[in-house]
Amino acid sequence: MAVKSAIFSIFRGDILMKKQLILLLFVSLPTLAEQALMPDACLIQALSTADDALTVGDLRQLCSVATIDQQAHSPEPKGHVSALKQRQLYEKQVSWNSFSLLPHKPNYIMLSYNTNEPNQQVFEQAFPDKSSDLQHLETKFQISMKLAVAQGIFNGQGDLYAAYTNRSFWQQFNKTNSSPFRDTNHEAESWLAFATDYNFAGLHNSAIHTGFSHQSNGQSGSLSRSWNRLYTEFLFEKEDVYLSFKPWFRIPESSHSDDNPDIDHYMGHFELRGIYKKQAHTFDFMLRNNLKTGSNRGALELGWSFPIHRKVRGYVQWFNGYGESLLDYDNHTNSLGFGIQLSDWL
Repeated sequence: MAVKSAIFSIFRGDILMKKQLILLLFVSLPTLAEQALMPDACLIQALSTADDALTVGDLRQLCSVATIDQQAHSPEPKGHVSALKQRQLYEKQVSWNSFSLLPHKPNYIMLSYNTNEPNQQVFEQAFPDKSSDLQHLETKFQISMKLAVAQGIFNGQGDLYAAYTNRSFWQQFNKTNSSPFRDTNHEAESWLAFATDYNFAGLHNSAIHTGFSHQSNGQSGSLSRSWNRLYTEFLFEKEDVYLSFKPWFRIPESSHSDDNPDIDHYMGHFELRGIYKKQAHTFDFMLRNNLKTGSNRGALELGWSFPIHRKVRGYVQWFNGYGESLLDYDNHTNSLGFGIQLSDWL
């Protein structure tokens, strides 16, 4: 009798265990199914909307990035995809859609932009009978967009882009002179982007851009400034640090039409830009230099952007050196600004 009771207890315990396992499986099945189907569902949706330029591997990476973005809000993220890679994949996904405009350089507006010594001299020379009366406080903003033009030009390699950047310095609070725009710089450029995959000095080079840039301020007479350049840009990354090295060659102009023949002496022959992303914060710097010991000139710019609300970000920028604007290419300025950034570098 005792043996039968023991056998029955074991049998009954086994039944209870099976019921518990079945109940646990039933409760967890929707979650397991959702996790199993998530990448496939993302891939199916991406296949129905993506451009033909994207490979299946690119689509899988996009779905992986989307999954990691969701996990990033959890206490323990399960993966890491670099910000540069995410930007490249997202741009590749949407850039070839008709009428797609993408951010190029950061878009921002700084209502409070303070300059230590506004360049009064150029306006006094241009308008000797009128006082310029420039104020130290002004508004600075930048609008920068790019467009994908053609893809795979050289045997499937080399995508062609075009971009326009407007950077303006507005004497908004200068009511005496009817709030004029002190200077507006227009930059039109086009370049070929080549994807690369090699390491250099511990950094990974993921892209090389080679292109043409025209920059001018749209003024005439003694206020006119312009130059044309050919450049190559190398993009490097290592974890959350990103570097851009951009040397250029200025296209010579005839002496009688050159508005600023010595611009290389102040703007230098290259630009080095670095970006460090710390979660939702971005820290960046820009360095230019003419590499001359006797008359060394250049510029340093530091920036910090941080989240405020959704896509709106706060932005702080400090500039010291030459070439803050084309009109000031040979005038040393020290400026500090506070404002709002609508799109970041990455």
